[in-house]
Amino acid sequence: MTPDTFRTLALGQLNARPASRLGVIEFLIGDKVFAALGVDPGVAIVRLSPEDQARARAAAPAVFSPQPGGAGARGVTCVRLALAQDHQVKPVLAQAAARARNARSALTRLG
Repeated sequence: MTPDTFRTLALGQLNARPASRLGVIEFLIGDKVFAALGVDPGVAIVRLSPEDQARARAAAPAVFSPQPGGAGARGVTCVRLALAQDHQVKPVLAQAAARARNARSALTRLG
């Protein structure tokens, strides 16, 4: 998978939009980042729940891995683009986007 393919899949999520910050392209729903393409062109980042991250890793351990450090333990997941296939990445992006949408609507209800 190329970074352009990942970008297309990320922007295909309902209400997704891109933003650029410090050389990183982030994909947001509202103000919540659900995925990013960073400085390393071979790796994308997806924000999953720890449970969704574990499922993705079990299904494709060569493709998905926790981001090093504490963020990885909270579900931030690296996607090795060279090894990734559309059918592996699409559902993971959908989970991350749904999580961002749900977080946004929970904040709206509280406000």
